[in-house]
Amino acid sequence: MQRLAFAFAVALCSAVLNSCTGGGSILNFAPNGTSDHVILSVVGPVNVPVVIAGGSLPLSAVQTNGSQNGVIVSNRYEWSASLTTGQMYQSNAFGQLKPCASIMITQGGVTTPYTADFSIYLTIDPTNESNILVGPPPTIPNPFGATLTVNYPYCLRVNAQVLIPKGSGTTKGAVGSIVVAVMNPLNPLP
Repeated sequence: MQRLAFAFAVALCSAVLNSCTGGGSILNFAPNGTSDHVILSVVGPVNVPVVIAGGSLPLSAVQTNGSQNGVIVSNRYEWSASLTTGQMYQSNAFGQLKPCASIMITQGGVTTPYTADFSIYLTIDPTNESNILVGPPPTIPNPFGATLTVNYPYCLRVNAQVLIPKGSGTTKGAVGSIVVAVMNPLNPLP
């Protein structure tokens, strides 16, 4: 009888251990730590992505996986920013959306919305690549041979793409983005 009870206990422990192998951290549900979402948010007490031209706004990225957004601990990202047209921005803590204005470019007598790379205005935290400062310039320089008309609030789309170590290099993973409104320094209300 003791042998039977001992054999049953060993079989039960073996089944439990086999079902737990490969589980990893409770915060990481994906194989090999890959994410399927990147969530960008404003660092601070209110998550409202609004900045005054010439100022700065701290943003942070976090990787998640699954429908429950299990957090994956990593801080390797490739950041980018660009001017947008036809977007909406969050103007207050209640989630109210307002339309973004467009910066217009006139070149050769033709006026069109100006969409340009604004990645140069991002400052990445050297100790943790998941944190950045968005710092749009107080005035946007005119491209050669063109004239810009700046309408406020204009918006930037800021993207963070996961960099995954692979061998001696990296591959790219999930991308997250946030629309940041840039306000007129003379009239900074959203």
